[in-house]
Amino acid sequence: MLKIFSVCCFFLIITNGFSQNLMPYDWELTLNKDSIKNKKQSINLLLSWERQGLSYLSPSGELSNVFHILKTQTPIDYTLEVNLLSKVDDIYINGNYIDGNFTTKFIWSATPDYQSKKIKIPKEYLNFGQNNTITIGCSNYSYTGGKSQNKVLLNPENSIPKSKIELLFNANQHLFNDSQEVSFKFNTTANSDGNINLLIRNDYLDTLLIKKIPVKKGKQVQTIDLKQEKFPAGFYEIIATLKDQGYTGTMGWFTISPTKIKKSSTAPSGFYEYWNKALNELHAVEPQYKITKVDSLCTEKRNGFVVEMKSIGNITISGYYFVPKEKKKYAAILNLPGYGYGFEYLNEFLKAEDDVIELAICVRGHGLSKTGFTTDFPVPGFIGYNICDVNNIAYRQIYMDGIRALEFLSSRDEVDQSKIGVIGGSQGGGLSLMVAGLAPELVSACAYFDPFPADLKNHIKIRTLIEDELKSYLKYYNYACDFETAVNTFDFLDTKYFAKNINCPTFYATGLMDDDCPPRLGFSTFNEINAPKEFKIFPNDSHIGESNWKKDAMSFFKKQFDF
Repeated sequence: MLKIFSVCCFFLIITNGFSQNLMPYDWELTLNKDSIKNKKQSINLLLSWERQGLSYLSPSGELSNVFHILKTQTPIDYTLEVNLLSKVDDIYINGNYIDGNFTTKFIWSATPDYQSKKIKIPKEYLNFGQNNTITIGCSNYSYTGGKSQNKVLLNPENSIPKSKIELLFNANQHLFNDSQEVSFKFNTTANSDGNINLLIRNDYLDTLLIKKIPVKKGKQVQTIDLKQEKFPAGFYEIIATLKDQGYTGTMGWFTISPTKIKKSSTAPSGFYEYWNKALNELHAVEPQYKITKVDSLCTEKRNGFVVEMKSIGNITISGYYFVPKEKKKYAAILNLPGYGYGFEYLNEFLKAEDDVIELAICVRGHGLSKTGFTTDFPVPGFIGYNICDVNNIAYRQIYMDGIRALEFLSSRDEVDQSKIGVIGGSQGGGLSLMVAGLAPELVSACAYFDPFPADLKNHIKIRTLIEDELKSYLKYYNYACDFETAVNTFDFLDTKYFAKNINCPTFYATGLMDDDCPPRLGFSTFNEINAPKEFKIFPNDSHIGESNWKKDAMSFFKKQFDF
């Protein structure tokens, strides 16, 4: 239930010595559609574009805001610092053109180095003692994976902001086993008395709590106790803005009893018959395994090969195969790829020192296997390919590629058949779950990170822009079916329904800030697994996996397979 706590009014005071960001984090975005500005929505730059329903499919728009500078004896110039993961078409302050026509591209890195654009704002452009307006024309909203790198800051020229706010948890992994345990701390340094504007929402974007918390000038630590709120099992987003002489903000996530999240849907009628038919089609194709040693893939520790095999539809798929040089039987791990990724970067395999066999399979349309399957990008891509034809949708064939790769490992003399593992993140996570559930007799351990496709009906509710993506696929195919039919088609791809058949030890890693494949999806699947299982939460990780979840996954395999 929404609760609002009121405190006394807060007045912004700015002096000549002020050195604090004056730009609020909350903006209004007016989207252009058919050249008519007809849709407005609130945007908070502490949050990713995706969390707010924006993507490459969204129309161009105009961000607008109002900021206030109190009158001073000697007006001074200011610096506008801009980093927006989009194309910035133009910036205006009080009707004055400031800059434009520049783009900041997303950097897939655990430690991205974004270079903000710093623009001098002459004092003549500013209204001292009254409100000022700023508009930013923008388009091509970039993927982020869950962490917002967006910022628009306004500070006196050559100043250093002093205020700060930190969100601190005592709970390991930001995990609470019961709603009665939920608490966190704000560590603040304020230039003056002010307050924290606190907003808490669940992953479905439902607002649960709005609160203003008084803050004293200087350093202060305050504990926020939420046990009286009695939040159910789930995932919760904290957005907090410290407002003293200006604005500074933070955000974060916590979870309550994720293993108690209940199943939201059941497998569609005919699900298991559908996949048994696909397996029969696969097994009607002679695999014709071919293995070729490649000197550039060989290291001091392991020999490297390129392998080829025939999969469903008689399509050839390929992958990279690494085998320790000493001749004996080894545990083997099947690496399954993320969406569109063909293991173009092989350093993790070339630098490996462990006595383990690894196969990095490129499913059709990916890497070495691109020629066997083509689709347009980004629409319909793999997920939208033949969206209205459940028997010819791309993932039916891609799933069988994963099974064929597993069967290759099970055919090899150098592989210990009792020690075959599967691993992957995102699409690779979904493929790992599918392989472990559809061929449980061949898989001895499974490790996955924030999987896709998984719990798709919840995915649509949480990542709201998926509805736009689905509609773009339907448009591509001239609306050969309606939206509901497309969703029902995707239900046959949902890897959550394979989970109950998994009978091997399983490790799940998740990032709480992942808004591409949010953690609810992975836990919905995890909770259906009846085999021994464990999980690890990386509370500050997005879909990028900044903390290197795979290191923990490999430790899990070492424990299972003793290598």
